[in-house]
Amino acid sequence: MFFNRILIAIAGLMLLVSPGAAQDMKKGTLTEVRTPPPTAQQVKVGFYPVSIYQLDMASNTYYVDTYMWLRWKGDIDPTSTMEFTNMVEEWGKQQENLLEEPQVLADGSRYQIMKVEGRFVQPFSLADYPLDKQRLSIMIEDTTNGAETVSYVIDQKSSGIGSSLRIPGWRIDGFTSKTFTHDYGTNFGEEATPSAYSAAQFSIEISRPMSFFYWKLLLPLFIVLGAALSALLIRPQDVDVRTALPAGALLTAIFLQKSYSDGLPDLGYLILMDKIYLVVYALIVLTLIRAIFAYRAAAGADGDVIRAVQATDRKLLMAAVLAFIAAVIAILLWR
Repeated sequence: MFFNRILIAIAGLMLLVSPGAAQDMKKGTLTEVRTPPPTAQQVKVGFYPVSIYQLDMASNTYYVDTYMWLRWKGDIDPTSTMEFTNMVEEWGKQQENLLEEPQVLADGSRYQIMKVEGRFVQPFSLADYPLDKQRLSIMIEDTTNGAETVSYVIDQKSSGIGSSLRIPGWRIDGFTSKTFTHDYGTNFGEEATPSAYSAAQFSIEISRPMSFFYWKLLLPLFIVLGAALSALLIRPQDVDVRTALPAGALLTAIFLQKSYSDGLPDLGYLILMDKIYLVVYALIVLTLIRAIFAYRAAAGADGDVIRAVQATDRKLLMAAVLAFIAAVIAILLWR
């Protein structure tokens, strides 16, 4: 038993050292399609979201209330084999066909419209938080008929976003739609089962307003940094006050960072705001160190030495402010 555990541990370490081995286990590709296969029954798909709510960055989920419709010619009814592949909590989905039976239109095609409400998942990229841009997507896929049998086509003319749709704290930038062939790279253990299926994706592109970054995140941090740097304006002999200001500012900055981090998922990388906080931490710590060394230099010294120390402190204060501004600009430009 002990020997088996050792083998399992060694195998786990080998996967960590050789991530390529784990990558080799992954199968499947998602390829964008612009022209459907000539042998496939074409299904025109439309999308019209009217409400998006409970956008949760920590869980990478959001609720969507939308109208969807399908229009097709052929013997296959795509409404019975359509699946929302990025929907979570399938048990909580509300899907209602607004027509009891597909309606036959004048051109011989059949038409069905439905109202769908549910919770969807979309992995968010937060590297540029709080200036990040996100994409809220709904992905549908035919679960039974292969891509050579049924192929989705986007109803570009009729699809769009409801005029009343609002997402608090976000700006809606646009709407995109694409069709794909999802090749799973496997027949799921049955030779007759297709490996590739048609899929369609509808996405709403959103971004945070710049005011959120400037007034809610950057301004409080700048005030905290200013409080720490103001210690350099106090007499070097008053070491208690000069060290208390940056020490208190350091704790405040930590709490400020925690306040916005609590609304985000656990990430293995630094986001844009984290980089700015690292600059602030460095400046506050350097201010604290300067206060200690200035006290040692001014203790028992004559007036000329004290004035020289104070003049240096003022120069360092200006240099710190300029360094902070330059660092923020550099981080924003090189993100």
